[in-house]
Amino acid sequence: MKYKKGGIVVLKKWIMISISLLLSLSLVACGNKTSTDGNGSAKEDKELVVAHWGGAMTDAYKKIFDAFEEKYGVKVTVVTPNDAGKFKAMVESRAVEWDVANFDSIFALRSAKEGLLEKLDYNVINSEGVPEELVNEYSIGSEFISLAISYNTKKYPEGTHPKNWAEFWDTKGFPGPRTLWKFPPGLLESALLADGVKPEELYPLDVDRAFESLDKIKEDVKVWYTTGTQAPQLLANGEVNLAAGWSGRISTAKSQGAPEDLEFNQGIIIDDSWVVPKGAPNKDLAMKFIAFTLDPKQQAAFSSTIDYSPANAKALDLLDPEVRERLGQNEENAKQQILLNNEWWVENYDKVNERFEQWLLK
Repeated sequence: MKYKKGGIVVLKKWIMISISLLLSLSLVACGNKTSTDGNGSAKEDKELVVAHWGGAMTDAYKKIFDAFEEKYGVKVTVVTPNDAGKFKAMVESRAVEWDVANFDSIFALRSAKEGLLEKLDYNVINSEGVPEELVNEYSIGSEFISLAISYNTKKYPEGTHPKNWAEFWDTKGFPGPRTLWKFPPGLLESALLADGVKPEELYPLDVDRAFESLDKIKEDVKVWYTTGTQAPQLLANGEVNLAAGWSGRISTAKSQGAPEDLEFNQGIIIDDSWVVPKGAPNKDLAMKFIAFTLDPKQQAAFSSTIDYSPANAKALDLLDPEVRERLGQNEENAKQQILLNNEWWVENYDKVNERFEQWLLK
């Protein structure tokens, strides 16, 4: 077959135009954007996706998110809530959308055992000031919360509220509906303390005794709450008289005029941790983010916004005395609280949670 010379030229031009068009479309499809930095130099824009708790907890982190964006010239997109099931499904299907996530430390340690996490880069992350037990190969502590006795101040004015878990469990002396967190860690400790177990003798937990103690209060638990916002809401509107509430959520509601308060005595201290899901799109940026959030100044900013204690002890010196008082970090309150044993729960969570779910159905 023969072609005319002019036809060949036209064909070549058409091929070149097609190639150029395809290249342009490929660049658009890649989704890379460019902008300029302060010196006018081109740079690639990035997005860091952070999975977080939502509500007042995430609101308290907003200044940190904003400061990180400004320092690194990236966009922080926050996804709430930090769904554990979705986290696991994304990693197992290799379709990870999150770069970094905040969960309770028990979930973090269990996820590490299941191979769901990236190793943390401690050449980037400075763990100084964070308790050794919260510094792990795959996770690092972010903050402490207290699961504390909380109460409606209209129902219990002027110090008439329960002062310990035994009194919280005393439905005759302190009548009325309660709400408890639908999560075995912290719940079983409270039940055992209510039954007379001494704090220093809690672990290993006597699971049978804990459920026998829970039997005594089950009928008075009106709501088994699943999110931190529920307990303060239930207390504020008078649906319950008492709650085992997250300290920062209760004190935030109190500061906004809600008729509620909390008791730090026998509070169960639970810690959260940062993790990076295996296959995170922006793993290196996630390490910088974790390092940034653990800086004492950033930790102090967080604890000044919501009454949760910083994981980095160096931040405590940067806090006003009245803030430390609200956090339960004065000498008296610190001694009265109990630190949750994460290692025991990592080993026993599955079987205890299964029993708890069955118990709820009885």
